[in-house]
Amino acid sequence: FQPLVGEHCSEPLLFEVSVFCTSRLALATMATLLASGRNVRVDPNRATIDDFPDFQKMKPEKAEKKLALLKDGANTKTYNGPMPDERSCQDALWIVLFLVTAVVILAWGAIRSDALIKAVSEAADRATTAPPSSEDGVDLSFDWAVELTAKRLLVTLVVAACSSMIACLAFIVMAHRAPSCVVWSSLVLCPILMMLAGLICLVGGGAIIGLIFVALGALTFCINFFCYRHLIPFMVQVTEVVADVIEDHPCMMTVGFFGTLIGFVWVVAMALAFAAISYDLRSNHDVDMDNRPVHYACIFGSSLVFLWGLGVATNVCHVTYCGVFGHWYYKAGAADNSDSEDVGTKGALVPAMGVALGTSLGSICFGSLLVAIVRALEQVARQIMNDAQEDGNPLMCVLGCLLTCIIDCIGDMLEYFNDWAYVQCAVRGVSFMDAAKITYSMMTCANMKYIMSDLLLNSVVSFGTLAVAVIATLTTALATGAVYGTGAAAVGAIMGFFIGLMAGAAALGVVNSGVKTLLACWADDPAPLEHTHPQVHHAFMEKLQAME
Repeated sequence: FQPLVGEHCSEPLLFEVSVFCTSRLALATMATLLASGRNVRVDPNRATIDDFPDFQKMKPEKAEKKLALLKDGANTKTYNGPMPDERSCQDALWIVLFLVTAVVILAWGAIRSDALIKAVSEAADRATTAPPSSEDGVDLSFDWAVELTAKRLLVTLVVAACSSMIACLAFIVMAHRAPSCVVWSSLVLCPILMMLAGLICLVGGGAIIGLIFVALGALTFCINFFCYRHLIPFMVQVTEVVADVIEDHPCMMTVGFFGTLIGFVWVVAMALAFAAISYDLRSNHDVDMDNRPVHYACIFGSSLVFLWGLGVATNVCHVTYCGVFGHWYYKAGAADNSDSEDVGTKGALVPAMGVALGTSLGSICFGSLLVAIVRALEQVARQIMNDAQEDGNPLMCVLGCLLTCIIDCIGDMLEYFNDWAYVQCAVRGVSFMDAAKITYSMMTCANMKYIMSDLLLNSVVSFGTLAVAVIATLTTALATGAVYGTGAAAVGAIMGFFIGLMAGAAALGVVNSGVKTLLACWADDPAPLEHTHPQVHHAFMEKLQAME
């Protein structure tokens, strides 16, 4: 302002002038937040039921509760600003419960491992002295468990992990260098792969299955091309913003590998523990595993533990990504006006990971447990449906199918909302429940549903995860098959697929986390994005201005 007010203008006067101009800019910005004669942003403290068409369709009592919850979330957001310098540990009780569960399962497995170790050693000795065959009367049902010795198993795991990491790195680099290619590929390649699978089935003799796959692939391709093609430029713009942050923080690529390692260690450790426990219980006949209630309880318990650990590993990466993107969003403007390197990798990644593994770890454990409980119930419902099919009970089969669908939908909704809530855990350092209230209030008042409905985020992330899993499966199967034979190739393919899924979900989470953090931060304050990426800000505004 000195060229306007003079070189000898005092600092207080400069400050007043800057505040005046900032306030005028804010008023001008708010003036643009109008569409079709109504505000696209609602002040939650002054909001009424008439400001929200969805509330008007509810019963008055329910609408009042929704409005009270919305104002409560807004007050919580006011008291917890973004990117605080100091944070307190949130939901610490769930960290203790998670660690106790892990220690108990591992200790129980270690105590019960003698019988399984002895059985595996005997089976391995028989395999080296006389290859098992059905003519010798050897039970072939155990071949898959002993097809790989300890050394071969370790080699297979290393190949699967390395191929998954390389595939994740390649996809992230592609998303960084060519976001348009990634978005287009996510919509086109999946239907093409489905049609190729159908053609393979046709060649192999499965005419009906092949035709179904070809028809579904062609239908999906047409829907994606004709119905979603107009959304691609918008998704490309959003992906480019995420790519810019990745370019400023290249060490974020290591976070996915870290999450993959945590998930891999958890799966291996719990699989060995549960295998030892199950084998010992069956050998000693301590528990009747053929009893269906006991069998369902075992499925629920093992699924809960597996999914809880995997959820924690994935969400640690998600919260770390959200912290980096939140730091970039809120601190970029301040860094532009200062001489310090505030947005460097060292200044953003390390604190973000510290939050994910420290003050917000309890919130991560809590949210992951909620999802794990629902997904474990889903596994039990699927087993009930399968048992009903075997028994020829159509009524229970239908009920099991309906129950599975309902629980699956609940799990999908919970996972989706958790992703948004974790953004506030990373950005504001609040508890999980407070994060949920803030998310609901902020996204509702900013009418973000009109922007989120035009995103192709799930297609991009799902495509990347599937691509990583396929590459890991093929690489691991070819490597183990070439060295150890076809039996090892089958086991290697299975291990490569599941490890690839974990690696892809963890590493490709940077796109999911980046987009959701960007939208959540823009819903809170659009000014930083308007300063750094005005074209994306205007694209968001166009989506809101086009709302009905």
